[in-house]
Amino acid sequence: MINNKGSMSVEASIALPVFLFVMYFFVNLCEIYAVKADVYEACIETAEYMSEYAYLMDRLGDGKSNYSLTCLPVAGLRFQNYVDDNALLEKYVVGGKYGVSFLGSSFPDEQGFIDLKVKYFVHVNIPILGSKSHMCSEHIRQRAYLGYENKGSSIDKKDDVYVYVAKNGVVYHTTRSCTYLLPDIHSRSIKAAKASGYSPCKYCGKSYGAWVYVTPDGEAYHSSRKCSRLERTVARIKLSETNLPACSKCGGS
Repeated sequence: MINNKGSMSVEASIALPVFLFVMYFFVNLCEIYAVKADVYEACIETAEYMSEYAYLMDRLGDGKSNYSLTCLPVAGLRFQNYVDDNALLEKYVVGGKYGVSFLGSSFPDEQGFIDLKVKYFVHVNIPILGSKSHMCSEHIRQRAYLGYENKGSSIDKKDDVYVYVAKNGVVYHTTRSCTYLLPDIHSRSIKAAKASGYSPCKYCGKSYGAWVYVTPDGEAYHSSRKCSRLERTVARIKLSETNLPACSKCGGS
């Protein structure tokens, strides 16, 4: 009878490292895609904020200047606040959330668009092959909220005022940056959320992982950042088109 124990040991010694290498590569690949998604989402929120910020700069300036140099640090700070998973960026992005560059962006450009040009490097340590880096980029373009002036019009000024109304909302908002429209969302362990007095969201379902999402003013924790109670579908309309009362937080000014 032929003894194959030796050959089986050799096969196992080869197959196991290969299997572990493939699993390691797959885990890293999934996390890198999560990093890209996190960066993209934070960039979208940054573009939205800078669209409103451009209106303020336009009112304070001459209406013709490009404020890229002034707004660049503002965009960087807002991006850092919008990043959800700082630990993941620290792990894979060179420089962490501070390593994401907005150089070359316009706030706004000549056509009145917020033009975000985002670049950053992701790195991963691969066994045997060593550390590898790759440059990633995002390009987001959104029209700035610059508005217009029509001093010679005899139309009621109320018709020229735009407000923001959330889907199924019961009030209107004078600014898109009202915290009731853009809640400050944080990730937190479910244990910490419960200890802080948060209760399960009725709209997220019953499937909760180790981490959940909460807002400082909220009372519930959420299994998904895409929960309808966290996200807001917002329409920009004329004040004359709605009969809703003003928001107590942003509409009283």
